[in-house]
Amino acid sequence: MPIRADNDPRFSRRFLIMGTVAIGFALWSLYDGMVKYPAQRVRGFEEFKVDDKSLFEDPKVKALTVDQFERSADTKHEWAKYSHERGIKSIPEIFTQYVQAAVAGMVGLFLLSIPIRSRGRWIEASESGITSSWGQSFQYDQVELLNKRRWRDKGIAKVTYVDGGRRQLFVIDDFKFKREQTDQILFELEQRIEIERITGGPPEPLPGEYVESPEDVAAPASADEPS
Repeated sequence: MPIRADNDPRFSRRFLIMGTVAIGFALWSLYDGMVKYPAQRVRGFEEFKVDDKSLFEDPKVKALTVDQFERSADTKHEWAKYSHERGIKSIPEIFTQYVQAAVAGMVGLFLLSIPIRSRGRWIEASESGITSSWGQSFQYDQVELLNKRRWRDKGIAKVTYVDGGRRQLFVIDDFKFKREQTDQILFELEQRIEIERITGGPPEPLPGEYVESPEDVAAPASADEPS
């Protein structure tokens, strides 16, 4: 009977949360750069005109905006000192908000795309081999190596198999797929290949049974074991 491991909703939720937080930070940075900090500069500059009236006796200087004053006034260093002391953001600091928004936005969109792309995905073990919803599959007799170096810590096992004379890689990941069924699929795979082809860890116990100290069980090793 085929064993199918569907996409684990917990995997999707993690990335949805992280993606939402990143998008939220991007919007926050965008608001600061477009609204909050420019308004702060205008308000601060008006206060500067009142506090340093001697600099604005010329009506033409007094009519300048804060950006114009920074570009053209000989005494703009006074404004730079004033704004720094009061925490008023400069143009480069405002530009940084746009950079943060762009980076966080791209990261957020990428994180949100992961659960979207993973939706409906599955892997399945049958009597003859393992297949997946995205079309990748292999037969048990095509397996060259099963690398379990990251299985205990990360739940990742890498299957190297040969198809049409070319080596291919299939990843079994019990973080992305429902753990119980994924563990059963890995167990089924190990029952169908020679133990010499298993590296990086001991063969899995029967699902539902556990070995107290797996690291104490001798496991085959390979000098050219892939990472």
